Amino acid sequence: MTILQCRSCSASSLVELDSEICIHFPGLKGLDVFAFPKLTVCLDCGSIESNLSAKELGEVKESSAKLQQS
Repeated sequence: MTILQCRSCSASSLVELDSEICIHFPGLKGLDVFAFPKLTVCLDCGSIESNLSAKELGEVKESSAKLQQS
């Protein structure tokens, strides 16, 4: 068994949770990206870590490029 430690406070009280996140890009409507990453939450300090899937990351990159073009 692997016991993970929090990168912020070194506690061993991490839980992995499902999530739904909407990433909003300022300035232009329709650039919201919906993502469903797993979140690792420290129950001691509240630090949160997550990773986007390749598809979700691609959508964020695409929206960022559109925002920079405007």
